Amino acid sequence: MKDPVLNSMQKEAATGESGATPQEICQEKEEDELSRKTKNVKIVVDDEVSSGGKYEPRSTPNNEEQAEFNELVYAYKVHQRMMQLSFSSIEQFLNEHKNGTKTLRKMDPEDVKKLSEVELTGLLYWIEMQKPYGEIPDDDKSILLHRYSVRKLSLDHFYSASKHPEHCSRREFVMNNYTFVPNDRTGFELPEDDDVQIRAKRECFSRTFNRFWKNVIKPFGALKVTDAEIVFLHVMLLWSASNNSHVTAETVKTMTNRREWARTRLSTWYHDHSLENPVERLQKILELLKEIEIVCDMHCEDFVVAKMYEFCDMSKFFYETLCYAPCNADKDHVDPSLFEQFKKYATRDGSKPRPSDDTTPEESAPEGPVNRFAGDIDPTRLVLDQSNLTAVMAPLPDDKGFDLNDLQ
Repeated sequence: MKDPVLNSMQKEAATGESGATPQEICQEKEEDELSRKTKNVKIVVDDEVSSGGKYEPRSTPNNEEQAEFNELVYAYKVHQRMMQLSFSSIEQFLNEHKNGTKTLRKMDPEDVKKLSEVELTGLLYWIEMQKPYGEIPDDDKSILLHRYSVRKLSLDHFYSASKHPEHCSRREFVMNNYTFVPNDRTGFELPEDDDVQIRAKRECFSRTFNRFWKNVIKPFGALKVTDAEIVFLHVMLLWSASNNSHVTAETVKTMTNRREWARTRLSTWYHDHSLENPVERLQKILELLKEIEIVCDMHCEDFVVAKMYEFCDMSKFFYETLCYAPCNADKDHVDPSLFEQFKKYATRDGSKPRPSDDTTPEESAPEGPVNRFAGDIDPTRLVLDQSNLTAVMAPLPDDKGFDLNDLQ
């Protein structure tokens, strides 16, 4: 394709004049217009706060691949807002626009059902947006959907929480559904949970929660991570090298190429938006990527333990079938000490967790002979069956002079 400026310079050097025929001028204008349309794709993204302050989005993408990345950034913002509005009432929506702020409430166990429905739709939409997910083998599609699900939801949650520093200071985890999880809850509570189950979940998940508060959410807030960096992390998590052993060799190559693509795209994005210290910032984002993978693995281990001792049942929701599938939560890979640590919550009858060791004697029923075998007694046999009364009360050989009719 001819460059109009270069073409004009060549003519001036050859002829000593800058004139051109009408046909050449028309052709140059057409080529210039075509070049402008195909090379400069403008994606307008709302101003975000970076380490250097606010940036002004620019029409910088000069190739289709960078345009694809910028479109993902825009799509992610829309995707998150659409999910959020799924939880909004008309009154909430109008108040948000009137006051310019969102009204948050404490998360209730009843919220989990709606949350799971919206998050599943969001997950499927977002993974379908990722190229070339639709082109890999079907088995690889399935395994990557399972592997990515827990990572996608976790990253979204971390990002949402990091945007609310006041709540973070109290370790209140702000969700994308106008709620926050208080610091004495996990977000996995269900309506039917009792105090023991709530305490068990809090203890089981605490090591992972402590880690992501310190190593992910706090750095997110300090860096004021942008949507572009979150999209980069999403791409890296989907095509992570940690998935290599689960997919075909051809998909391994695809994942390698896609990770390199993401690094190039984010580096270009940094340059286009004039962020300070882009190399140093990219390194910090890559360190956060490693930490997020570790945290997700730890969380899946926690769930395996909770499921083993039956104090965290998510079988009603997609979380258990996708996020905590065996490819993410394999009990053979869990540290045995974790099972031992929470053995105190082992169930007696499979219905509810056993009281923890710190339960007082008054709270725990005595383990007497009757209680020990109570579960084995058929209550129907405790009812008097009069049809057998004659046989039961029949005289024994040494019962002389005894007449059963005397009892009737």
